[in-house]
Amino acid sequence: MRIVHAAHYSLTRDGTEFFNCEFKFHTGLCQAGHYVYPFSINDRARANIFGSKTFGKGFSNTCLLACCKNVEPDLLLLGHAQYIKPETLGMLRQLYPQMKIALWYVDSVYPPHNYEHLFEKLPYLDALFVTTGGAHLDQFRKTPCRVAFIPNPADSNLERLNLDEDHSMKEYDLVYIGSDKNRPERRSFLEELIQKSDGLRLGFAACMNQPPVWGAAKDHLLRKSLMALNLSDRNDIALYSSDRVVQLTGNGLCTFSAASSGLQALYEPDQEMVFFDSLADLVVKAKRLAQRPEEACAIGRAGRIKTHQRYSGKAIGDFMCTFVMNGTRSSSPWPQ
Repeated sequence: MRIVHAAHYSLTRDGTEFFNCEFKFHTGLCQAGHYVYPFSINDRARANIFGSKTFGKGFSNTCLLACCKNVEPDLLLLGHAQYIKPETLGMLRQLYPQMKIALWYVDSVYPPHNYEHLFEKLPYLDALFVTTGGAHLDQFRKTPCRVAFIPNPADSNLERLNLDEDHSMKEYDLVYIGSDKNRPERRSFLEELIQKSDGLRLGFAACMNQPPVWGAAKDHLLRKSLMALNLSDRNDIALYSSDRVVQLTGNGLCTFSAASSGLQALYEPDQEMVFFDSLADLVVKAKRLAQRPEEACAIGRAGRIKTHQRYSGKAIGDFMCTFVMNGTRSSSPWPQ
């Protein structure tokens, strides 16, 4: 197919966000045999004298209309697309009735997060893809728009560290990368983790008064750790995780996630990922594996293989295209 992929892309960030999902979907769709034209929503919106996304929102919408006119895609695939107006999608529906329109969304879809724009777009979409399952996915089943869960995408050229092959002594037993700004519950959890770590060597970035890491600096930090923590704002949302989960598992790190997340449906417990019921359970399991690095690496290896085999941008991109064009779920391993 000929696809216009309208997402953030962050081309003005000089590669600090090269690992974001839009790049993985883009590459995966190309690997699946499609032509993909990148339309950077936010960069077009900022193309004004003030460099303001809000001020340039209308301009970005006008540019998207022009882009679809010039490319005449079979599919307009939107990524988040907060700045694309429903009216713009309505105009595209009238101008190109044969063109399919779909949207993927990998952020949280529960209060207080702002995702109301998704409901405004539903009447104009053929399909909506969300990295959340259960009741929080059901809330979007209010229109003829088809809705499906998707995992976060991985890319073997981005998640390429193969850290499970290195059994040598690491600087950290367990590392966590994620902001605790305006996240008091996450901050409290990490503070208690430090208090009860009982000898575990912990590493942090973007939290606990440590600076964030971007671009390749994130890879450098992951290389220093034997294991990693996948901790979300809430860990009781069915199948939800940020794309941190594939950045960790895809690089071969033994990854810890909360059992209440339901990610056991995607990764085998204690074989491909380690699940914990409480902070105390996390500490016990992390201490045990810190003393058995070969076992930790074996879990990291199995998780890496699962991630790249089943949750690649190509596999998910192929699923999305099949679902939006034919309404079928293809042979992907997660649709049920």
